[in-house]
Amino acid sequence: MLSWERTLTETMSSTVESSRDRTFSSDIRRWLQNLAEESPTSSNTGSLDVPFQRWFRFKEAFSPKFVADVLSSVPHDVESCLDPCAGSGTTAVTAQFMGIDSKSIEVNPFLADLIRAKLARVSASELMHCYERVIDTHESYLPDDSSNYEMPRTFREPGVGGKYVFASDVFDTIVALREGISALENHDVARLLKVLLGSVLVSCSNVIVNGKGRKYRRKWELERKSPSTVIDSLDGAVDHAVADLIGYSAKRASRWDVYCGDARTSLDQIGQADVAVFSPPYPNSFDYTDIYNIELWMLGYLESSSDNRNLRFNTLRSHVQIRWANDSLAVSSPALKRTFAALEMRQSHLWNKDLPKMVVYYFSDLRKIFTQLGRILPKGHHAVVVIGDSQYAGIRINVAEILAEVVGEVGFTVVESAPIRSMRCSPQHGGDFELSEHCTVFANSR
Repeated sequence: MLSWERTLTETMSSTVESSRDRTFSSDIRRWLQNLAEESPTSSNTGSLDVPFQRWFRFKEAFSPKFVADVLSSVPHDVESCLDPCAGSGTTAVTAQFMGIDSKSIEVNPFLADLIRAKLARVSASELMHCYERVIDTHESYLPDDSSNYEMPRTFREPGVGGKYVFASDVFDTIVALREGISALENHDVARLLKVLLGSVLVSCSNVIVNGKGRKYRRKWELERKSPSTVIDSLDGAVDHAVADLIGYSAKRASRWDVYCGDARTSLDQIGQADVAVFSPPYPNSFDYTDIYNIELWMLGYLESSSDNRNLRFNTLRSHVQIRWANDSLAVSSPALKRTFAALEMRQSHLWNKDLPKMVVYYFSDLRKIFTQLGRILPKGHHAVVVIGDSQYAGIRINVAEILAEVVGEVGFTVVESAPIRSMRCSPQHGGDFELSEHCTVFANSR
């Protein structure tokens, strides 16, 4: 068995030489070789142009190399893998390449479809045929009256106060393409095309999106997008998908399930799994529903403000962009008690008064997930978690330390924990690399 610390810091060349990797198919060897050699283990940054990963540029994921390292190094047989915070599906896709069954839970319905699109077997020729049909017929789906769509007014020109996300003809073209895709009879192809359409939305808009939401591009008024921008961008995305489907047509067969829902409750649907590999949202007050707001609305996953609100309430309590219902603040972890008390002492310096409660709620949610993992994972099996610290008003949230105490109460013990990346503080805290991202390996001791 490779030590966890060595496994998590190995280079790509070591990965493809590990004991289990010698049984890998040529496909996964070739797939992993696409990764940038110096890319951080915990970040998807070096994987954004890798086949399947490039279908949507999801920055929050960890590297496929990390998942391959973990799955090839756990000290027990792995036939099924669970990711309860699945994001863009890196765990599931890597498991599929390795011939391992996967179970994924993702609360964001667009991202859940992204995972399904990556895992489903789709014919490249059928994809090209259906796409040509959509392009040939999409003008027949151009909306007569876009005011019928219940979505934020800022999405379509004229917007609000002269600002809008999409020019009117661009908006209408996206809607027409979406409707043409929905009319396809092949649901796997339709889902993939819908995902690919989602992948070009931001580039065809007047905004850019980051962890704190969206902001307008510089000089966006002078660089008006057009319907041809959408078609050209989608052409490129489809070309990449076709190349990936052809290049990896012999991907290993494995069973997979993707559940769209709240991880705190959807784990009830999961039977046994041999290992869990995941990275929950960090307690950094990023609202990931808001980050993918454009895809959710424009692709029809959200149809009303109540849909949006319900989705936000089904996410882990890692942000304060909505007011959570008052919950018990019972805290038994000594580290969490100290952190909460320190945040309360600095209340007047916090940018939101609910941040201390958010931190407690966050770990309460993770406890719920680990309580379910105690049922799902056999005794002695592992949950491998990538987690990151946060900082508010100079008070550091040592997530690895707190989580170890919190989940210890439900029967999980730390096998190994090591920092794997330094993260930058927010500008108001100096912007230095003072925060740590950890990989912590827990064993189910129940």
